[in-house]
Amino acid sequence: MKRVIILGCTGSIGSTALEAIRTKHLDLTVVGLSANSNAPQLVALAREFSSEAICLTGMAIESVSGLRTYSNFTGLEQMLHSLDADIVLNAISGFDGLRASLAALSCGFDLALANKESVVCAGSYLFEVAKEHNASIIPVDSEHSALAELLKGHDRRQVQSLIITASGGPFRTLDASRFAGITVEQALAHPTWNMGKKISIDSATLANKALEVIEASHLFGFDADHIEVVIHPQSIVHSMIRTFDGAVYAQLGNPDMTLPIINALCEGATSLVRPLDFTSLSLSFEQPDFKRFPLLGLAFEILRRKGSSALAFNAADEVAVHAFMQQRISYPKLIEVVLRTLDQRWDEEVSSFSQILALDAKARQIASSLL
Repeated sequence: MKRVIILGCTGSIGSTALEAIRTKHLDLTVVGLSANSNAPQLVALAREFSSEAICLTGMAIESVSGLRTYSNFTGLEQMLHSLDADIVLNAISGFDGLRASLAALSCGFDLALANKESVVCAGSYLFEVAKEHNASIIPVDSEHSALAELLKGHDRRQVQSLIITASGGPFRTLDASRFAGITVEQALAHPTWNMGKKISIDSATLANKALEVIEASHLFGFDADHIEVVIHPQSIVHSMIRTFDGAVYAQLGNPDMTLPIINALCEGATSLVRPLDFTSLSLSFEQPDFKRFPLLGLAFEILRRKGSSALAFNAADEVAVHAFMQQRISYPKLIEVVLRTLDQRWDEEVSSFSQILALDAKARQIASSLL
């Protein structure tokens, strides 16, 4: 029985993972759980899955009979060090998830990574920590999970480029002249995926796809000139690879995160998702509109710049999205804040967590001044 710790267990990814473990009879036992602020649900889940320890990262938690309890991110690190586990699923959202990723890897745990900010902000430093502790990083995003599976079947030297698909979000066909009137509710209404608020807003601006481009480069070792993005509104094709002989190989499936999550946690699971029905399938593809969605194009520029531009991009985006969700700025202003923050020089290479924290704080300060 494989022992797993699930961080961010009450969010979309964590809930999907637990539902699969609950219903799919998987060879997994959940030894530890964390949540941000929902203590009653955290305790209930720990009871249901007979977990040994829990951590509430957003506030203090009272002691619970039969469970080791921890609070805040310091407590999360303590919990990870206290548990005997094989793998950690990090589903904590945003920059906060980076500290959890580094803690899990430092314990020598394999990391099933749903927190793309860990790779975007830490870059090669994250992989150096993993190597130092003989731990593996396994992508959970549907696009990167698909790429990992496709690359297993091909010699790396045969692969010309990675092709990442994007639904295009709720504003794929909306004229840019109407962007100023976009509401938070409209931006949250993703056409194919059910996700958390931050990632839904990022999917509307295509910032999420930008983060995925940067993440793919680090995960698989392809530079900006060998990564493509194609708009695919149906979200059936999760990713593709293009080989030098001219062929394209794709992974297809219904939009269900159960498959990439469980494939990251264990091998050999069956009947995870509803089989794809080709009888009524209609697929379409189109080029991204980098003029209407400039944050996507910025990702390729960031990869060419190197330095800490990706970290600054993430920090500015988190500040701007938060302000937009509070209705303090408009949708076009959200885009502008990120672009103007990246107008600064971000040449410093990342080599420590303290340096990451300092650069993140600097980028957030700049972005906040631009609101």
